Amino acid sequence: MKRIATVSTLLLFTALPLGASAADPQAPAADKAPIDMPATSAGNTAGSAHSFFSQLDSNHDGYVSKDEAKRSANISATFDNLDANHDGKISSSEFLKSSQNKP
Repeated sequence: MKRIATVSTLLLFTALPLGASAADPQAPAADKAPIDMPATSAGNTAGSAHSFFSQLDSNHDGYVSKDEAKRSANISATFDNLDANHDGKISSSEFLKSSQNKP
């Protein structure tokens, strides 16, 4: 009887992580969830832009690709304008430069 209780306990604890990971299979992964740039105050534009860029750069390579830009409707729509050197990705300096030009 003790052996059955031990086996049952092991099965229970090994099944718990499976249930937790399958809680909502429809939910987007954190690095694929849509995001948009927060409203900024005049004094914190660069900090907010840098933070937003970091959220978009899901693979942390220092660039926002067209695929990563799809998480933000605004960035996706203006991708070609933001990509100043037309290399197919937005660098942090290109992104920050564009955010500084906004009123």
